[in-house]
Amino acid sequence: MRGLLLGLAVLVCAGPGAAVAATGVPSRPAGPYVMPCAGVTLTASYLGDVSGRGPGFLFSIENRTPRAIHLEDPVPSSTHWYAQVGNRWMWRASAGWGGALVNAEDPHGRMFAYRPSKPRPHPRYKSVPAHGSLQWTEAMRDDPSIAYQPSCPMCRYQGETVYQAVFAYAYLPAPGEKAPNLLHCGLRSAPVPMPPHAAAAP
Repeated sequence: MRGLLLGLAVLVCAGPGAAVAATGVPSRPAGPYVMPCAGVTLTASYLGDVSGRGPGFLFSIENRTPRAIHLEDPVPSSTHWYAQVGNRWMWRASAGWGGALVNAEDPHGRMFAYRPSKPRPHPRYKSVPAHGSLQWTEAMRDDPSIAYQPSCPMCRYQGETVYQAVFAYAYLPAPGEKAPNLLHCGLRSAPVPMPPHAAAAP
């Protein structure tokens, strides 16, 4: 695990905080930040096929708090991919908006969050009841934020076939956005093992 975290510190394609921008998402000023949630967890597992739409993931959020929570779609809001290089895990790509670690060596530290400049016209939310859970599936081909998309030439190393993915959610409401019980902290999954070549699947 420590090798995975240290690998994130070696961002050969982007500096700290720029990992989210490395996949074509417009860069933005540093911050805002959120801290990891207490009492709410995000987990994921790889699925070889999601209802005939190709490889994807089963996601689950467990809410152990005494109040219902809401998360603005997409959930997860970002994915961070690592390849095995010898006995280490090296960062290779990130996709999506919020969830990159501010300090790559601290998996429990602050995360960069996405905050839009104005409310979306028709936002969608996922709801998790108090002391409850929510599960859903997503195919990689249907959701760019969970697809493996290395975006710089230095990130496309030949011969790498073993990957892990870390999924994250970190969102803050836009000025004027009214969303009761919207989660104002961040979520990060444990590394999710991938079968060989799965990250490159269409």
